[in-house]
Amino acid sequence: MKRNILVFVLLMGFVSFLKGEEGYAFQEFYEIEVQLEGTDRLSLMEGMRSAFQDLMLTLSGNSEINNTLSVIRASKDPQVYVSEYRLSSKEGKVFGNFSFNGEEVRKLLSENSLPLWIGIKPKVLLFLPCKSDSFLVVDQKEILERRREMCSQIIKDIKSRGVNRNIVFIEPVLDLIDLKTINLYEPRADQEFLNKISSRYNLEEWMICYIQDQYGLFISDPFCLSPVSAFKETSLNKMVDLLADELTKDFQLNIDPNVRNKLKVFISGLSTYEDLISLEKIIGSNALIDSYSLSSISKNDVTYSLLIRGQILDLKKLMDVNPVLVSKTTSLDKAELRYQYILKK
Repeated sequence: MKRNILVFVLLMGFVSFLKGEEGYAFQEFYEIEVQLEGTDRLSLMEGMRSAFQDLMLTLSGNSEINNTLSVIRASKDPQVYVSEYRLSSKEGKVFGNFSFNGEEVRKLLSENSLPLWIGIKPKVLLFLPCKSDSFLVVDQKEILERRREMCSQIIKDIKSRGVNRNIVFIEPVLDLIDLKTINLYEPRADQEFLNKISSRYNLEEWMICYIQDQYGLFISDPFCLSPVSAFKETSLNKMVDLLADELTKDFQLNIDPNVRNKLKVFISGLSTYEDLISLEKIIGSNALIDSYSLSSISKNDVTYSLLIRGQILDLKKLMDVNPVLVSKTTSLDKAELRYQYILKK
C-alpha cells in the first residue's frame, strides 16, 4: 500500500510550490475533451479511451507510452480512472468531457516504472517563413490569401500538438537584427541564422516549417526541419513528437520505490527562522525521502542527511522544479546536492 500512494503523496506535496502552467502535471483531476461519434455506449467508451490515451501521452511526455503493455491493458477499461463525464454539443457535433482521477493515473505510471512528467514545459523557437509576407514578391491576391490561410492552419496545428506534448513554442519578433540574414525563398533550415536567433532568445532548440517548396508552390503536406531530426524533412506531428521525446527526458521521473540511497543536501541563503520552517516543510513533504536529519546549521546554511527511495537523480529532478530552490554545484557520484534558498515574493 505504501508503494501505491508514493507518487500521489510526492506530487501533491509539491503542488503549492509550483506555479502557472507547470501545475498541470500535479492536478487532482484532469479534464480531457474529445469529439464523439454519437451518444451510444460504444461511442462513449471509444471517446473515453481516446481521452485516456491523450492524457497518458501528456503526463508521461513519451510518444510510445500508449504502446506499453500496462497502458494497453488500462485502455481497455478506462472508466476505472474516470471520476465523472459530461456530454455537450457544438456546431452539431457531440463532445465528451472526461474527468480523470489524478491519483489513479499517476499511480498507473509509477507502479509500472513508466516515465512521469514533472511539470516543466521545455521551450522551442518556432520560425515560420509563411508569416513574413512583406518579404515576398507575389502579385496574385488569391495566392496571398491561400498562403495566409495555410499559414494560419499550420500555426494552429503546431500549437495544438505542442499543448498535447507539453512544449511551448516561441516565435521571434523578427526585428531588423533578425531579418538581416533570412532567406525566405529557399525551403531549408538556415542553421546559422536560426542558431543565432535561438541564442538571442536563450533557447537551445528550434524548428522551422514550410508550406511551400523552393519554387514557391504549395505542398499538400507541410514539413519541418530541426537539429533533432538531423535536418531531415519531417512531418509536423512527428517533428513535435521528436522534440518532446528529446526535451522532456530531463523532466521525467522513473521511480523504483525498492531502491534506497543515502545523500547529503546542502542549502544556503536562509536568513530567518521562517525560512528554516519553510525548508523543513519542503524536505518533510517529499515522499521520496524515507528519513532525514539536520546534520548541521550555521547562520545562513543547513545540511541534511537523507535516506531516499529511488535514485539521487530522481530527487534532484523533483527539487529542481521548486521555485524557491536554485541548484548549485552538484556531485551525484559523491551523493551530494547543493541549493540556494530564494525567498518567496
